[in-house]
Amino acid sequence: MEVYVRLNDSSDKDYAFQFSQTDTINNKVRSIFTTDARKIRQKITLSDLMVIRPSIFHEYEPVEYYKSTHQGFMTEGGCLLFHYTAGQDQYLEKLDYDKPLIDQMWPGQLIVPKWNKSRKYVTIYIAIILFWLYTDLPDVISPTPGNSLTNTLSKLLVPILENQLGQKVMAAKLREEIAPNYNSVAAQWAFFGLHVLKVILITLFFHFALANPFSFNPIKMYKIRNVDLNQKNDKIKNLLANLGWIGARRATYDDYQSNFYDYTIKKHGGVVQAYRAGAIRTAAAPGFILNAGEGFQTPLDERFTADTFKRIDEENPKFVLSEVYFIELENNLKELLDVSEGDIGKMNTEIRRFRRYGMYEPSEKLKHLVEVRKEIYKKDKEIEEGKKTADKKKD
Repeated sequence: MEVYVRLNDSSDKDYAFQFSQTDTINNKVRSIFTTDARKIRQKITLSDLMVIRPSIFHEYEPVEYYKSTHQGFMTEGGCLLFHYTAGQDQYLEKLDYDKPLIDQMWPGQLIVPKWNKSRKYVTIYIAIILFWLYTDLPDVISPTPGNSLTNTLSKLLVPILENQLGQKVMAAKLREEIAPNYNSVAAQWAFFGLHVLKVILITLFFHFALANPFSFNPIKMYKIRNVDLNQKNDKIKNLLANLGWIGARRATYDDYQSNFYDYTIKKHGGVVQAYRAGAIRTAAAPGFILNAGEGFQTPLDERFTADTFKRIDEENPKFVLSEVYFIELENNLKELLDVSEGDIGKMNTEIRRFRRYGMYEPSEKLKHLVEVRKEIYKKDKEIEEGKKTADKKKD
């Protein structure tokens, strides 16, 4: 069974993993996040190859594991993407760590790890920042004036300029500038204010993971710079096989919309042709969000008793997951692969696209499913907009 696991606590880092019928959180999913290669009987761990934790302030391993029960976002091909709110607390249900995942989750569902902040790393960061701020205190109040990081580097540069490069005038000028209280008191406070602002910006970058470095160790950074998870390295190959790593990353809605739009334009031979075919409007805003009780909120005990395609044609239709639905997806994908006529490149492209974006060329059954469910979405939207208009008139 393929499911997705969220790395970095980021909605654009939902990676596909292949799990067997006996795999659990304890015997498989924890292996993805461990930092001890001995625990998984490997020479390296995934955290040796890529950044997994949300930020430099977090522990390296999660503390809890949940599944997302957000109903999902239906694509134009009848597949499900994860909504941006899929990782919010109201949609999370804690997993049983010793129960097989296949008995707790739908294929393609999302595992969301929960992370704790690390006191150790936060304390280290604060200590470094405070020391840095101390060294840049204005000379007028500093117990050790003239010992900023910049001044220290300049002091090392002076003898090089003077003795080795023969730049005595430049060395003298530099020596004068790094002398305590060289600048006016106002200038000293202005420079310190800029330094505080710089520190705040750096902290915000780290806090929101806009910067989430693999390591601050230059040796580790040098070793990792050219690592490719697809390369034929025995250590990497054995690790990824052990983890069930597939390498596919589930698209966010924005990624899907952009890719589907490009695919539609290319399929019709250009924007004009796509417009004439009536495909532009759908391509510009594909898919729709499902209602509560649909998609991944379908009860698991109905997997082998429900029929997705019969349920959508009943009175008060809704989209439910079922084994029949997943078999149809599998058969549809096989048909698309058969069209490739053995071209491995085309087949791999089709499989990667399916795992990332879902189906782009759905079967007739899937098309009908989407058409019926989209009509419900449109009616619901009209009702909602009508209520908003009525409320505005009351106001």
